[in-house]
Amino acid sequence: MKRTTILIYKDITDPKKGLREATQGEWSAILRGNKGLPMRERRCFMEDSFEDCGVIDRMFIEVSYEEYCCWNRENTLSYRNRKAGENFGILSLDISTKNSEGSDLKDVLPVDFDLEEEVTSEMMMKTLRDSLSKWKPWACDMLDFYLMGNERLCSSALIEKYSVSYVTVAKWKKMFGKYIKKFFERG
Repeated sequence: MKRTTILIYKDITDPKKGLREATQGEWSAILRGNKGLPMRERRCFMEDSFEDCGVIDRMFIEVSYEEYCCWNRENTLSYRNRKAGENFGILSLDISTKNSEGSDLKDVLPVDFDLEEEVTSEMMMKTLRDSLSKWKPWACDMLDFYLMGNERLCSSALIEKYSVSYVTVAKWKKMFGKYIKKFFERG
């Protein structure tokens, strides 16, 4: 079972007077009034849900614009982290392996295998690719050529793909080198 509660200011001009529960009509009027208004002029609400005695209560609580921005920033970050986490599974190194008696996964891994380094470098590469794609449209292409060791083919491929001159690609290479250096210095 679900329940929705909307808490609005008793007095819009003086939020310190507290909150009260709104009717569905008041809630609809607020939503209609917010349409088309700039964000700073809207009535802002943060959302929260919790379970109480088997009933999921979804609450919309009126807050100031500043409080809403803070809540929205944290909520967006939490949502992104949850979504990113869906792509990863958690595997314990203490898990027993099939086909081996009493040995754990960590006993089967090669001695020189550094799981932390492997995961860290993969995450760093993803972060680098994301950063490069936001920086310049050709940057990920250049990275791919450099990672394959095809620096010579890089120039001709970029000239053909982006219809630019050799001089332009030479400038891009310098910019790329500086960007990569700054990226890893920040790192």
